[in-house]
Amino acid sequence: MSTADIGDNIKIVVNSLTVSTEDSFTIDTLWRYADKNIAISNRPDVYAKSGLQIGVAGENFKARLDITRQQLKSSEESEIFLLLADGTAGFISIGRQISVPRFYYFGRWYSEVAYEFRQAGRSLEVAARKLPSGLIDIELTPVFSKFLNNGGDLKLTELSTRVTVRPGQTIVIGGGNTSQEDVATALFSYSKTGLRRKTLITVTPYAN
Repeated sequence: MSTADIGDNIKIVVNSLTVSTEDSFTIDTLWRYADKNIAISNRPDVYAKSGLQIGVAGENFKARLDITRQQLKSSEESEIFLLLADGTAGFISIGRQISVPRFYYFGRWYSEVAYEFRQAGRSLEVAARKLPSGLIDIELTPVFSKFLNNGGDLKLTELSTRVTVRPGQTIVIGGGNTSQEDVATALFSYSKTGLRRKTLITVTPYAN
């Protein structure tokens, strides 16, 4: 790889915060400090029913997140880094197992009777591209790996969502409380030691 190639890379910092159900309301209040009107989804009608929330953090988001961390009764945090060549995609692993007994997506019900939810992986495909303006275009697509009964992946392309941000600006990704049988619940919730947990993800791209 040449020096020029390295300069074309986009570094993405991914932080995940997982909390118990009793703390989920506290996490949901963080959306007051994120602009959800900036995200452009591939199919707005399908996106509206999915329960997904994607937005750009406002100037007070980080401060409120720090305060929220101190208020949580139980939480788990992790940080990973992705280095993507301009215009390419990578994956953000959210976790394994899907705890909801079934969920609805784009005209179909997926149930654990027909699919091995315990074997499935939950992730987001993230594609990054630099724009001539200096901004970074991020496309996010939910993916359930090893999900279908033939062992294949379920890539939810109708829910692909684009967000354009400045380098160093943070994208917030999570699920709302619209339904217990939607994509967001399947993607961001899971059970551990009998307790339901919920994950909030932040993605911050940097142009090298």
